[in-house]
Amino acid sequence: MRRIDLSCKLLAPIVVGFMMSSVSVLASPVLIAVWNIISVGIEYWLLHHVYVSMPALQQKSTAHQAYQASSQFAESNAEEVELSVFERDNMSQMEGHEEVSLLKNTGQQTTSRQSTFLNKLKKLPVIEGWVTYMHQEAVLAGLALAVLYFTVLSFGSLMSAFLSWRGIPPYVLGLARGVAAMMGILATFIFPIVHARLQTVRTGNWSIWIQWSLLSVCVVSVWIHNSKVASLLLISGVAASRLGLWLFDLSVTQLMQESVPVAERGVVGGVQRSLQSLMDMLTYAVGMVIVRPQDFGITICMSYGAVLTSALLYSMHVYRVRGHLFHFDRLLRPRWIHNT
Repeated sequence: MRRIDLSCKLLAPIVVGFMMSSVSVLASPVLIAVWNIISVGIEYWLLHHVYVSMPALQQKSTAHQAYQASSQFAESNAEEVELSVFERDNMSQMEGHEEVSLLKNTGQQTTSRQSTFLNKLKKLPVIEGWVTYMHQEAVLAGLALAVLYFTVLSFGSLMSAFLSWRGIPPYVLGLARGVAAMMGILATFIFPIVHARLQTVRTGNWSIWIQWSLLSVCVVSVWIHNSKVASLLLISGVAASRLGLWLFDLSVTQLMQESVPVAERGVVGGVQRSLQSLMDMLTYAVGMVIVRPQDFGITICMSYGAVLTSALLYSMHVYRVRGHLFHFDRLLRPRWIHNT
């Protein structure tokens, strides 16, 4: 599925770029609009077909209902225990300390009300979804993936506008997007091979640090005075880093599928999408603040720092799951010991 998605991302920029350069700028959005109008009906028909052909999708999860029922039962028992303890303490204290017990009674009632309010607050769908997400084993991996969306180091509108300001023609941007998509497609072929040797957690760890290392070229371009050379370094660094990015994306997706319970996958996936959209929105907010093209280097450094933050978050996940990051003992031991 990822390969199909990236193949579309490979072809679309090339077609649009050449249309903008050879036909007209207006022809590209008209083509995209017509394509979306035609495809939206097909997409809805396919979704309906999947929903009808799989009866399991039409049934509510019994595991999730059982989980909610057990949670409500546990909360009701806890409230009864708290009430009985309160009554016993109140009866013992009223014998000689009526005024003190009255104050404690008021304080306990206030605490009970606050506890009830917090329990009701946690049951709200929005809050409950975030609580469920934060209790997942792969929460740090999910946060690491979401942080990557806070970046201008992609062939999006902000970086494309900056490169256009530097005089890069549209067809070059289209070719660059195509190369970046090819790197992503290459990642889909490499992932099964690497995953078979390193497993999911280690594959993600290596891939995110590879992405961060390749993006160092983009930071170097900030201090290059020759605009053509700087643009070439920026485009090359972003395109090459797509290999690590999509390897990491596949690794985190695999982790979510393996670790998240079936009854909670919809909720966790929704929160993950919300986080990614939030980070993406913050990127455009930064673009509204830093408006001068001459200051685009600041956003490059900020994006580079976001990728570093993502790598550190995922490394924390690796250490929490495996207890170590690398096998230093294997690196320090002589090679002949491994052979024996």
